[in-house]
Amino acid sequence: MSWPIVKLGNLVDVKGGKRLPKGDTYHNSETKHPYIRVTDFINGSVNVQGLKYITEETHNKIQRYTISKDDVYISIAGSIGIVGKIPSSLDGANLTENAAKLVIKDGQLLDQNFLIWFLTTQGQDQIQSKKKATSQPKLALFRIEEIELPLPPLKEQKRIAAILDKADAIRQKRKQAIELADEFLRSVFLDMFGDPVTNPKGWEVVELADVTHKVTDGTHKTPTYTSEGVPFLSAKNIKPWGLDWSDTKFVSTDEHNDLIRRCNPEKGDVLLSKSGSLGTPAIVEVDKEFSLFESAALFKLNKELIEPEYLLHYLRSNPTKYMMLKSTKGVAIKHLHLTDLRRLNILLPPKSLRLQFMEIASLVKNKVEKLNDAGSLSDDNFSALSQKAFSGQL
Repeated sequence: MSWPIVKLGNLVDVKGGKRLPKGDTYHNSETKHPYIRVTDFINGSVNVQGLKYITEETHNKIQRYTISKDDVYISIAGSIGIVGKIPSSLDGANLTENAAKLVIKDGQLLDQNFLIWFLTTQGQDQIQSKKKATSQPKLALFRIEEIELPLPPLKEQKRIAAILDKADAIRQKRKQAIELADEFLRSVFLDMFGDPVTNPKGWEVVELADVTHKVTDGTHKTPTYTSEGVPFLSAKNIKPWGLDWSDTKFVSTDEHNDLIRRCNPEKGDVLLSKSGSLGTPAIVEVDKEFSLFESAALFKLNKELIEPEYLLHYLRSNPTKYMMLKSTKGVAIKHLHLTDLRRLNILLPPKSLRLQFMEIASLVKNKVEKLNDAGSLSDDNFSALSQKAFSGQL
């Protein structure tokens, strides 16, 4: 099926948001005027938790820079290309200068949800190719107008959007199930062992250095990357349920052999992100060589004293993460320091109790792995579905 390809500027008016005037500030307490930032964009909508507000006086200065529930937002600085719409409760809210609004000229010609799904899926390549590459990447408003999209009849647009809505709902349920599994394990951990900070059950307390052979981090040198070779991981590869090998850089074998003089990751080691997404741990569960950047810490455990799985969940507990984050260094970029990590207090309940928890954790992990496998298939299917949808094959 062949549909006309139309430039977005012919279908919408692209208008920018506005930063607060010099000297004006946000307010945490609710006023009549919410101020929506890029950090509030989530799942195609707006997270109202932690929303900022402005006074009537400030609003009057920037009142032309608001967004309607009928508009589409798109982030144009920082994390570029986040797309969605605002809930009805935020109709008329002020919009950050780091985002733009797309005002649909004719609702009988272009459906809001169709536009959102196109820009979220097939339109992303165009969005990313049009951003200006600087230290602070930006997406110019006139570049948004140049984006091209297929334009089927309105009824077909609504049908496509409804199909993608249903498919996405399945993906979101999987993500929610994984989040619930995570919350369940954190709850079981606290129930069995108590708060790691207050230690209400009076367990033995040691420092991390006491139960490890080595606490170090990856190379502090910027390596020469290659198209293939030995994987080179950083903090961004450390995810809540394990290492992510899907977005991996590589170094040559010779450079890898030089890098591992400082840090040689092995199966059974525990990694921890010490910059970026601070305090996320993962166990090295594969028996293969890879190098590590300084943004990740590595703990080689004395396994006669502590198990990797127990330490993993100890580090994942909210009280422990709070303890770690209290000691972050840096102003522009926060990071954890190895000296502080070595001194981190670790509760050591009886081994029999630790093993009991690990059995529960293993069962939950197996469930999560199945969900992740299904999720990978679901994401692939969704990508294929959206490609068919916007090429007229549905």
